[in-house]
Amino acid sequence: MKSSQVNEGRVGSWAGMIAFWWFAVVAALIGAQLLCPEAAAQTAVSAWQDAGSATAPIQVDGWAKPQAGWLYVLDPHPTRGSVGGRIWLLDPKAGKMMGSIVTGADADFALSPDGTRLYVAARGKDQLSNLAVIDTGSGTVVGTETMDGRVVADGAAPYSTMSVSTNGATLRILVNSVNESGDPGFQIHSFDTQSGDEMHGHIHLGNCGYGRFIANIAPDQFDFLCPTTNRLRRISVDAKGADAENSYVVFPWVRRLGIAQAVLSSDGQRLLIARGDAGIVMMDIASGAFTPTREKGEIQGRIPPAAWPLSADGTRLFLGYSRTPNTRFYLDFDRSATDSPRTQTANEFHVFDTRNWRKIATIKTHAPFWAAAAASDDTIYATSPGAILVIDGKKMRQTGAIPCGGSPTLILVAP
Repeated sequence: MKSSQVNEGRVGSWAGMIAFWWFAVVAALIGAQLLCPEAAAQTAVSAWQDAGSATAPIQVDGWAKPQAGWLYVLDPHPTRGSVGGRIWLLDPKAGKMMGSIVTGADADFALSPDGTRLYVAARGKDQLSNLAVIDTGSGTVVGTETMDGRVVADGAAPYSTMSVSTNGATLRILVNSVNESGDPGFQIHSFDTQSGDEMHGHIHLGNCGYGRFIANIAPDQFDFLCPTTNRLRRISVDAKGADAENSYVVFPWVRRLGIAQAVLSSDGQRLLIARGDAGIVMMDIASGAFTPTREKGEIQGRIPPAAWPLSADGTRLFLGYSRTPNTRFYLDFDRSATDSPRTQTANEFHVFDTRNWRKIATIKTHAPFWAAAAASDDTIYATSPGAILVIDGKKMRQTGAIPCGGSPTLILVAP
């Protein structure tokens, strides 16, 4: 398999983990809970730390075939001081860990639409990244690839910089690059998920910053949010993964307001955009026109950037709000993709009806959290230091927490 040759990019540096005592606080608040076994995290050592290979071996450590609603939990620091990470396979109803994947540093992941393939990337000792494809049914690593230049975030990555096309045929990854003039920039590199080979076409994003993928219904089209340039890239690709058409839409607000989340509506006709100041705007996909909602915005930095979920039917949007917002957060986060880590958490969920944009609930949680994901039964799972918070999306309240690992940051839900 081929290797891309781009300089390694790092987004942010871990600005101090939130105190590990949150684990004890959560456990005390919720009483006796079903626990995700942590003993494995305390005794296992990431194999890549002692391996002679330049890249980070990604290894499956015990496995059960995932059922619908199980969680893949990305944990970059499963134990205090650990360099390598883990991906936990968690049955949230039973509160049991059903398997795990040992990774190197700065791990990231993406799941195929049908749930049969999990793509994991992690960095090794020489800054190269190992990319592995895992058969989720058997827990087998069926292929690997080595790449350089993958954009990474230490600690609590606000969102993944990997994405799988809606037909499952293409894996796309954000990388740092250097253009012909020697100036830094960003590209999207694509991999054929059947062969594992990197496609020759690269999508150039210019000075995009630590951007994020926004899925599109069509497999050869997607949107990409560029925070540094305050633009939304509209991308169509050809068979080689190159951009056949690459246009953009400029957001009609100043960059310091930020973009906390942008998701496609259930009908695929609108983009639902939540700004960092808690203003909510809709963008018509066909025309690129913006329509404001009744949520006009409050304070800069109110909503941290993260994976904030829609309900299964698309009628409710769950946004994490900070009660002590950093009003300079988005200005610093968007200005530099190398010096501004994400250190801000959310403290409560505000829930909006996407049909009329009325706020229908405020959900207080027992601990701060980084990001969240929604299951098909309207359960919301939020990543908190040392635990997964469980929120009933119908009754609009936290119902429990599952202590698990050290610093779970992102969640994928098995379809």
